[in-house]
Amino acid sequence: MSPYINKILLLLFASLTVCLMLVPPGLAAPAPVISGLPLDTNETLSDGFCWNATTFGGFVYPVNKHKDFAASEDWWGERLQYVEKDGQNELGKSHPGNHVIGEGELVYTTRPFSNKYELVSDLELNANTTPTELGGMFYYKLPWFGKPYVTVGNDSTRLANLVISQTSDEKKTLKAGDSWDLGSNYSLVVNQVDVDGEKVWFSLDKNGEEIESGIVNTSGNVADKTFTATADFGDKKDQLYFITYVDKIFTSATDSFAVFKYTWLIDKDKVMLIENGDEYQGFEVKEASENEIVLKNSNSITLNLDKDKKNYFTDSWYFQTSDEGKGSTSPEGYVIYPAKELNSSGNYTLRGLPFDTNETSSDGFYWNATTFGGFSYPVNKHKSFVASENWWGERLQYVEKDGQNELGKSHPGNHVIGEGELVYTTRPISSKYGVVSDLELDASTTPKELGGMFYYQLPWFGKSYIAVGNDSTRLAKLVISQPSEEKKTLKAGDSWDLGSNYSLVVNQVDVDGEKVWFSLDKNGEEIESGIVNTSGNVADKTFTATADFGDKKDQLYFITYVDKIFTSATDSFAVFKYTWLIDKDKVMLIENGDEYQGFEVKEASENEIVLKNSNSITLTLDKDKKNYFTDSWYFQTSDEGKGSTSPEGYVIYPATDVTVEDNVSSGVNNSENISNESISNESAPSTSSASLLESKADDLKDVNSSLPEEKTGIETSAKASGFELLAGVFGIILCQYFIKRRG
Repeated sequence: MSPYINKILLLLFASLTVCLMLVPPGLAAPAPVISGLPLDTNETLSDGFCWNATTFGGFVYPVNKHKDFAASEDWWGERLQYVEKDGQNELGKSHPGNHVIGEGELVYTTRPFSNKYELVSDLELNANTTPTELGGMFYYKLPWFGKPYVTVGNDSTRLANLVISQTSDEKKTLKAGDSWDLGSNYSLVVNQVDVDGEKVWFSLDKNGEEIESGIVNTSGNVADKTFTATADFGDKKDQLYFITYVDKIFTSATDSFAVFKYTWLIDKDKVMLIENGDEYQGFEVKEASENEIVLKNSNSITLNLDKDKKNYFTDSWYFQTSDEGKGSTSPEGYVIYPAKELNSSGNYTLRGLPFDTNETSSDGFYWNATTFGGFSYPVNKHKSFVASENWWGERLQYVEKDGQNELGKSHPGNHVIGEGELVYTTRPISSKYGVVSDLELDASTTPKELGGMFYYQLPWFGKSYIAVGNDSTRLAKLVISQPSEEKKTLKAGDSWDLGSNYSLVVNQVDVDGEKVWFSLDKNGEEIESGIVNTSGNVADKTFTATADFGDKKDQLYFITYVDKIFTSATDSFAVFKYTWLIDKDKVMLIENGDEYQGFEVKEASENEIVLKNSNSITLTLDKDKKNYFTDSWYFQTSDEGKGSTSPEGYVIYPATDVTVEDNVSSGVNNSENISNESISNESAPSTSSASLLESKADDLKDVNSSLPEEKTGIETSAKASGFELLAGVFGIILCQYFIKRRG
């Protein structure tokens, strides 16, 4: 074999090695996920693995209908339940280690729920005053894999997309010649406005073609001011598909205008028909009636018990588990919950577990990381997060202090949280350094420079910080923590941007001596440097840096581990793993009396921070209003008497709006590194975050935007990791070889 071919083959091998060591793009920025209520297989009976709209944010949840969605009988909405059918190896405490869901044992059921037309609701119409053309005061929606559809003719087997439904506070003002884009290629076009006659002539178009038109007289009664359109569709006759209401007509100095309200439109040309035997996203329809659809998994599901793996059972929903024996109270058990990843950019709402004031005692308004998605939740530490004593993580609780007008069933209508009655408590969480965990080191084999096997994180208003010197009153930002599967391959001259203006610069790679010389820079200036010998033991291959910061001496702030050194035909490379860095130059000090986002620090110690609201909070009982109590967290309530079992009661839960950026890639966020820079909390406009999600406002993205008509089987959790790059490298090198050979 010629020397040139030898060189080419060596280059190919080196390229393969480098490509395999590159971090897949998806690991760079994990996408946020929406989680259901976690359950421990060691503590849950087989019939207890059930999630509804209050316990899984992937489901549709209209808060004003809470009592019907949470009912034990004649309930509405969606439910996902494990139903053991063969008496063998059932999930749950009888067999806590079982992780196989048999064919037909995962049951998804959905039932319709009634909705008043906005016209009827806002004008407070009754059966006698509702225009007969509406066919009644109500229409029905069916949640279908997390997205609400309108049932055609109140039949759940006939579903149409709701194109638009104007809320009571929305108006659309148009003049002659204006065209209003309603969505799905429908538009309302104003042809003429007659101010003197108080009339407006308009048409409903689709794809630019008129399909309906009418003249509405605004001087008449509700029926006169209402326009409707019907058609035959969905195997039904004369079905209502369009409503609009002309509120008034007025004139300016130059034009005449018509004001449209309560517009409601469904897409009559795209109706989904559901029948027994149909397949949808790995489920088969077993029962299809006007009032209920029942589906069961078509194939068995073997759960991969790994906190970093996703067990998909629909196109977008998956089961997340802890590692085996982690988080559970049994060495065989595990924690499991349904989840949905938010891959699309946009604004979303994470919500906590809802409570009814008519059914909850004053000490029951309490949320932890398993019941409020704004809190940090590493699944492998579940049992410590839900413990009744010596618990970890964040908790938010109402604590009545003056004996007057407490929240809850003694005074279900009270909606004032007094000063100091809302208590936020946070405690640190122990985490193993990546080098310790992945190399399975113990106290005797852990490099002494680390100061131990563990460091501590403190969740602070939903974001995780590092406790400097294991002191919760001294918090630093975690800049980077390389997961065990990540590697960074660098050659001499390369600079690795670690974040927060820190970078690792490789100065020289000595292959013969199996050494690498590198420096840690900040803002382009060297702050540490070292030479690591990869031929030694773990301590030899590990580099650490300490400094005085956070009122502490000689605190560890940087770790990296040089796994190996290798050479290609042209360069020498060093492979870095387990890199861990905190920002030593920005430390938050917490002291008693400090104010944070409307809360005052009442207790500040190494092991716990307790804060209470500085001012009383008067809740606005309106499903469309947000009651902020921090910069980004708020209480959402139902309307008074709505959703509750009492005419005075209401439903309440904490929530936070988050933004998913365009550059967020698919990944897992429930890792041991509970920092999540992929989610940015949106602040309140002008006021002092296992997740549940609700998408309510027009500017909030639909969580389940994937089309349910796409019927596919169960996906695996594996994702493509960019081998296109590898193919490209091989192609270029082979082309170079053949060109040289031809020459």
